[in-house]
Amino acid sequence: MQFIGKKGLRTVFDEIYQCPDLHQPMYNGRLVYLRALAISDLDPIMESYNQWELRRWMGVPIPKSREVMREWLEKSIRLDPWRDGRVYFAVLGKESRSFLGIARFYDVKVPHMRASIGVSIYVPDKRSMGYGTDTTRLMLWFGFHVLGLHSIYLDTMDDNTRAIHVAEKAGFKKVGVFRETEFVDGEYKGLLYMDILRDEFMKEYPPGTMIDD
Repeated sequence: MQFIGKKGLRTVFDEIYQCPDLHQPMYNGRLVYLRALAISDLDPIMESYNQWELRRWMGVPIPKSREVMREWLEKSIRLDPWRDGRVYFAVLGKESRSFLGIARFYDVKVPHMRASIGVSIYVPDKRSMGYGTDTTRLMLWFGFHVLGLHSIYLDTMDDNTRAIHVAEKAGFKKVGVFRETEFVDGEYKGLLYMDILRDEFMKEYPPGTMIDD
């Protein structure tokens, strides 16, 4: 298995963080592109972050202030997958070049070469339009082709039909449910785990191919 080592990957992330044009695409999909998360994303994040339909799927939906979110952004834009086990990207529409949401890897584990993925489309009227699926595929490409991961997994509530549909379209498979572990909407719900392996993704996107091909 070949993957970029820590030194090479650090060069990649230095280029992202020092990019003079924050709207310069770093990784292109068919509908979206990924770039470095930036402090300038605070305004569009706050426009949608404290909405129930988004936050109910993201843990305990306690409202977050602008000050708290700015502090979170200041920390998140400096995260490195090898040093911190996490990395965040801003998701933008390829045509509109407008902020749509955030994509992230966390719980990056070496030497196991696995990580957890999360994709959140913040803008309400941009959901169920293919942006989430395209972002997920693009993040998988980054995870397998750039980070050299072997396995990528996610968890979501077992009644989150939209997230499950997106994950299955991107190639994830259901692997198990932790029963009644999430307290949401006044009741306990199961937590569904799904994963995808490097070889499974590489069948559709082998080395040398891109998501926007």
